[in-house]
Amino acid sequence: MSPQSAAFGERLGRFCRTNVEEIHPQFLDLLHTVWADGRPRPDASELARQTGELFQSVPDGRRGHLAVLLGLLTETAESDDHGLRGSVRAGLDGYLRQLATLREGDPSGAALVYLLAHFPEDAARILRVARSAALDQDDLSRLERCLAAFDPDAPAIGRTWPSPIRWALDDAERDQERRWFTALEPDAVSTFWEKDTRTLLAYMGGRACAAITTGRVLPEVPPEPGPEVHREPAGPASPPPGAHADLFRCPACGGRLARDAAMLACRSCAVDYPSRDGYLDLSGEPVGAGDQIAGNSPLYLSRYESLLRPAFLRINGTNWNGALSVADEDGYLAEHVRPADGPLLDLGAGTGRWTRVLADRLGGERVIAFDLAAAMVGRLREVVPESLVVRGAGGRLPFGDASLGAVNCWNTVQSIERPDATLHEVGRCLRPGGTFTMLTYRPSPDPLYRYFQRCHESCLGVTSFDQKDMEETLASAGMTVVDEYTPGTFLIVTAVRR
Repeated sequence: MSPQSAAFGERLGRFCRTNVEEIHPQFLDLLHTVWADGRPRPDASELARQTGELFQSVPDGRRGHLAVLLGLLTETAESDDHGLRGSVRAGLDGYLRQLATLREGDPSGAALVYLLAHFPEDAARILRVARSAALDQDDLSRLERCLAAFDPDAPAIGRTWPSPIRWALDDAERDQERRWFTALEPDAVSTFWEKDTRTLLAYMGGRACAAITTGRVLPEVPPEPGPEVHREPAGPASPPPGAHADLFRCPACGGRLARDAAMLACRSCAVDYPSRDGYLDLSGEPVGAGDQIAGNSPLYLSRYESLLRPAFLRINGTNWNGALSVADEDGYLAEHVRPADGPLLDLGAGTGRWTRVLADRLGGERVIAFDLAAAMVGRLREVVPESLVVRGAGGRLPFGDASLGAVNCWNTVQSIERPDATLHEVGRCLRPGGTFTMLTYRPSPDPLYRYFQRCHESCLGVTSFDQKDMEETLASAGMTVVDEYTPGTFLIVTAVRR
């Protein structure tokens, strides 16, 4: 027996004997002997086989942890490391026996699903057991998708996350999807399929980690999205309303903008900025730029608030227990948004859920809704028809120095390409005494959960922020943090412009 195998066996024994309060720390100690820095350690193959052989004999309440460990080793093994993958797969009979005897609500179910999702070559065998097991239906639908073979003629891309079962389409939506799909290049189709799979596995791993850590799995019924935000489409906008006319600056050179028929023109560099489809376009970019997420599927916007956003908060904010509710978010903004004289900018307003809340509180004429995605600004014109809607990029805000009374950036900054530059722009544009409110995310301190959080961030092109680094960035932008709220791995901040 190698020294590493002996050390692993000792830790495995300690993990099996430990009391409930110490299970997770002991598990992390066990995990460290076979996996570190996102990769399996040498001799992991031997230890994986040892774990698989002991899988059914370990006490109740421990098998879920070992299932996550084995799934993690399989997922992070080098593509040519068939020995490690084979060692994990050798225990398949034991995993399936455990799945077949699963009790309803058992947290190890999420972990078993995560492990089994890595063996599509055994799909028929796995699904025969899984479909009669006491599995959560969302978990079952994720397992079916991860084990499915890629069909380039009907891949069902862009509608698997966070659970394929939640994506029932009506006839109109199927027609819409068909038109979108036929316009894609074959390489784009396979890329979407692979990305969907990786994103789903990251979500499954995060859910399994939360289940084994807390000892329970909460149902994934999406929370209520809050007050209805649909409004009648607004008529064409004329840029800009008189109350805000002096605010705007050219994003290319910083010069003043002047009204010129149905557009704004820069007096310094002679660049024209049009008004189109009821919003003012100061992005200087083609329509479609900035639609990275919304452009992935034509069905995205209709499900954002009810399905996609709650799932994003669960994995990135570790909000599996619903500790942060929509009502909590509304309450935070009501308490902390304190505009100085001047308008409030809702930066990265998205589908407008919180733009509507702010407009109702402050008056719609005082709110400017701002986003780069053309799909989003089109939606904003329906949600806040009484507010000015602007399309633009956060890296160079098209507003004068000290021209804004407040800025809100809710669940957005993690998706911005250059967040530091955007935060400095916020500081430049805020008037002294004006507030900046922000919801974003911190890296999980748990190394296991952090792996899944990071995988999810990589798939979606988002990031999380160290709390101290964020405080320093805001300070360098001329803002002082006056409140921080950090449930789970959220980072919710209020800062004031000095």
